[in-house]
Amino acid sequence: MFLAAVPVGAQEIPAQNLLPEIKAQTLPDKPKPSGNFLTRPFYDKQVRFLAELNAGGATMDDISSRLVIGEGGVERNPLMRPFVHNSGTLAVESVAEVWAMAFVANWMKHSSHAILRKTWWLPQTINTAAKVSGGIYNSVLLTSQ
Repeated sequence: MFLAAVPVGAQEIPAQNLLPEIKAQTLPDKPKPSGNFLTRPFYDKQVRFLAELNAGGATMDDISSRLVIGEGGVERNPLMRPFVHNSGTLAVESVAEVWAMAFVANWMKHSSHAILRKTWWLPQTINTAAKVSGGIYNSVLLTSQ
């Protein structure tokens, strides 16, 4: 309550005196994107949050896939078959996929096309849903054996 009674200096300046100063100012140049090519998508909080969810789903799917394969199961996705027999290659593929989805989402979010700016979250969300559903399916396979 004491702070509300203290006069603020900005309130004492009449509005007419500000107009010449505003007209004399120029807008700053467009800022350069922060970060390098690899880290740029993760500076946006929303993209980073969806990438974290995507990484969690990918981890769930990878661990459950390795467990199912260890029990004698087979990977049905032909694009993933070369990676699932080695934990290192599977981890590298998952990290690359999470980064690629974040990069595409960040590119879409800053696009000049309105439809891409409005649907920037779709690539990460669809990939997260696919990874989580794969992890759930593998978990059901593990519990039924």
